[in-house]
Amino acid sequence: MVISGWNKYMMSQSEFTADHHGHTTVLMGTAPAAELIQLARGFLLVNRTEAQFIFRTSGPWLAVRMERHRGRGDQQDHALVSTSYAVLPLGITKREIDVLTLVSLGLTNIEIAARLGTSPRTVSTQIERLLQKLDQRGRAGLAALAVDSNLLALPVPGGVDGVVPIAAVGLEKFARMLAGNPDRVSALAALPPMRRPILLGTLASLSGNATDDGEEHVRGSALAVEEINANGGIAGRPLEHIVADADLFSPTDVRGAMQRLIDARVDAITTNYISAENPFILDMAADYGHPFLHLDTFEQHVELVRDQPERYWMIYQTCPSEKYYAMAFRRFLQELEDSRRYTPVNRRVAIVEMDSPSTRITGNGFESALSSVGWSICSKVSAPFRQTDWRRIARKISASNPDVVLVAHFIPDEIALFHRLLKEHDFTGLVHYVYGASIPRFKELLGPLADGAVWSSVTSRTDSASATKFHRDYLLRYGIEPGPSQASAAYDQVQLLAWSWARNGSTIPSGTCKVLREETYRGLNGIYYFGSGGQSPLSYPDGTADPTLGQVLITSQIQNGRSVVISPPLFGAMNRLQAPTR
Repeated sequence: MVISGWNKYMMSQSEFTADHHGHTTVLMGTAPAAELIQLARGFLLVNRTEAQFIFRTSGPWLAVRMERHRGRGDQQDHALVSTSYAVLPLGITKREIDVLTLVSLGLTNIEIAARLGTSPRTVSTQIERLLQKLDQRGRAGLAALAVDSNLLALPVPGGVDGVVPIAAVGLEKFARMLAGNPDRVSALAALPPMRRPILLGTLASLSGNATDDGEEHVRGSALAVEEINANGGIAGRPLEHIVADADLFSPTDVRGAMQRLIDARVDAITTNYISAENPFILDMAADYGHPFLHLDTFEQHVELVRDQPERYWMIYQTCPSEKYYAMAFRRFLQELEDSRRYTPVNRRVAIVEMDSPSTRITGNGFESALSSVGWSICSKVSAPFRQTDWRRIARKISASNPDVVLVAHFIPDEIALFHRLLKEHDFTGLVHYVYGASIPRFKELLGPLADGAVWSSVTSRTDSASATKFHRDYLLRYGIEPGPSQASAAYDQVQLLAWSWARNGSTIPSGTCKVLREETYRGLNGIYYFGSGGQSPLSYPDGTADPTLGQVLITSQIQNGRSVVISPPLFGAMNRLQAPTR
């Protein structure tokens, strides 16, 4: 690696070069120049195309921009480093920049105070001033603004250990490693020249009626890409994230977006449930022959892979199928009565299903399954995803007087309207949503009216240290909390691919898919084991009795604006259910 750069002010536009053996030539012998050279070495190792930050010195602070320039042929990559005197915005002080940096890296007031040698009370005052100066409501807003406006300061006060691994942190980590570990420097020197990036394609619905999940999917994927690159990529190769947008309900859009990823020669493709509504994607993926990871939740596609493995060997559904919703709902009714938290009047269920193949969960003996636990179906309605007469449906269901309404529909604006109309019709039973009410927008639209809604999901984050860290990093990066399913499921897809590429030693599709198929991976949303046929994870507790072999089908209830897990046992308790007033 060769680092070259110019500095308008400190170095009088002089150039300097350095390589990772530690040999450095600085034409202007300023102290900041030597430190910037080291940071530039670290920048090349985090595999980013660009980095901007504030550089802390004993004199004037600098605004630094580093750009990667790809080497041609046998030439190595190099970095162009540009600096200017830093102008701190809106009267922010240098100490407040330090506080802002540490807030953005996920530290508490106590942790910040320890690093800065001050008191938590002083830090609290400084954060209040920052909120006023930057017109933000909370820490998440400060963090998002600091990252977006390049206000993070390096070196990080107190060091880079124990903070969120964003690009700037990875840059400084590698710089310190190169400066203080000669053995590691020698090992890095032996690395081959940087090869082309690994191209990761994400097919996402960022327009149309399913944008909430599309945005969460892209954000979760991007967070994983950022973390992987901050830690050196895959065997020194960076991930480059290519996102193709398509309206979920426009086959023409979807086909075009999928083709754009194929034309870009991506090494793998991830998506959520776009392929459930557009099954032709599976054949496009099969013809392309690279890993395709989706969240269809569609047993029909799992069976397709199971029946034709020679054609669909590269297709993996990274969550269990919709058939488990029916099993979980039957179990929910049984647990509900056993808990005595809710006394049904007539043991009747009304069903609302979106008019889509992937959301039909009540066939295949569903009615007899309910009958076996003493329940019956009193009403069943098919709802189109657009122009649904929800007032008529709410009136019809309320008139049938069910104890529980089961809703299989995933457009949050639609089901939020339906939920509001049920309340207007004085419905006093339980409303159980298949996945849809887990989408954060459902609660945003309804506010306190969302309380009491029950939802289930075949893939959700479960409590763990890594899940807590993901939640914090997502909040800091995007300024909003992630939902319980999509963002972490997307994050897991990228980490699954990175893990399989690393285990395989290359991105060759056959070897990558062999790793996915034969080995077990633990992610934020549970266990990914694809060896049972159909290349889809097991579901606990209805698909496997072993929680260490499957993903937990979580059932939760919204209470005071938060989701509380009520099933299955080991993960929740039905005695947490808040029953509606009859």
